Amino acid sequence: MLINELPDDCLLTIFDYIQDLEDLINCFEVCEKWSNLIVARNKKVKYFIDRPNYSPDSVTQQSNKPIDVTFLSKWFPNLKIANLSYPSHVKPAIEDIDKLIRNSESLKGIICGDYLNLKLMPQKANLEMLSTRIIDSYKIEINETVKQLNLWNSTLDEFKEVAHCFPNLERLKISCSKKTTDFYSDGPVMANLKIVELAGSSRDRDYHECCSSFLFMDSCPALQSAHIKIDCSRIVINYSVKNANLQDLVIQNYKPTNWEELPMLMSKYPNLKHLSLRKMWLGKKHIEQLILILPKLILLDIRQSHKDTRKTMENVQDYCKQHGRSIKFYFKKDDKQIKSDWPQSLNRREKICRGFDFMEHCFFKSFDKLPHFLDPIDE
Repeated sequence: MLINELPDDCLLTIFDYIQDLEDLINCFEVCEKWSNLIVARNKKVKYFIDRPNYSPDSVTQQSNKPIDVTFLSKWFPNLKIANLSYPSHVKPAIEDIDKLIRNSESLKGIICGDYLNLKLMPQKANLEMLSTRIIDSYKIEINETVKQLNLWNSTLDEFKEVAHCFPNLERLKISCSKKTTDFYSDGPVMANLKIVELAGSSRDRDYHECCSSFLFMDSCPALQSAHIKIDCSRIVINYSVKNANLQDLVIQNYKPTNWEELPMLMSKYPNLKHLSLRKMWLGKKHIEQLILILPKLILLDIRQSHKDTRKTMENVQDYCKQHGRSIKFYFKKDDKQIKSDWPQSLNRREKICRGFDFMEHCFFKSFDKLPHFLDPIDE
């Protein structure tokens, strides 16, 4: 049987596994039958990504030809997220990206390595997710549609200058690969922020390097989940401010730390349910103290922190039983139980994860593997 004699549904299944844009174009030009099937296949596409993932809802460009974003918007009518952070000889001009944002009704998210001129984007644009290096405060106006923002070469101090432009922000990720002086002290209240992921350090008035991430969290009253990477030895904390909404917290240190302020920090978050501590020296007494401070704790991940033996962990579990607590402990370096309990939380790098779920897509990952976007599942 010739391939063209296959039933349409069989051919469409084959086309679903073709992800390279150029291959799809070539198939489209074979004949009218294939052309119609490729049109049907293209309607399934939601994501334009930078590498294959073998899912029918995604396509990529594997050639070195420049990306024609006008073509993307026409060919994929349901395109939801476009990753345009390609090498300079492939990526489209910034003006074309602006046009894509303005003209595409289905587009909700964009990953771009350049400075977007958001003043050119009308308020009717549907953009809800934005990932870029940094936002120029001179090229932005108040945008009420953006709910997720990923700045991957910026600082808290730089974000403070544009924070008022994102009143409905629900998820914020900031990291900085450059050595810079950031004098962040306090910022505007982010009333709707639910998830924050922060890496990088600031400097105080005496130019001492410090981590100001917990100060920023104090200005987020609705915050439910946080992933904090600490790159220095000094932490700035305001113990007078508490957050009763925070349920998930990951603290990832840059080197093994014996942090004596940890109990007082945890007391700021009395309703914490899920806690992960990485590269922190913890013994039996430290863990018992955490359990007392956090009465609602039900999951403790210390695979990269504890220094004692399995026997110590068994003693802690006995302690929990005596005090009527049920806490899931992960303390083995390669804990296979996590794969069983959280099958979707594999520690792999994915720029786009399906579902606005911090525990499933962020909690068990290292900071450098956190996604650009958590795409809410369509209802």
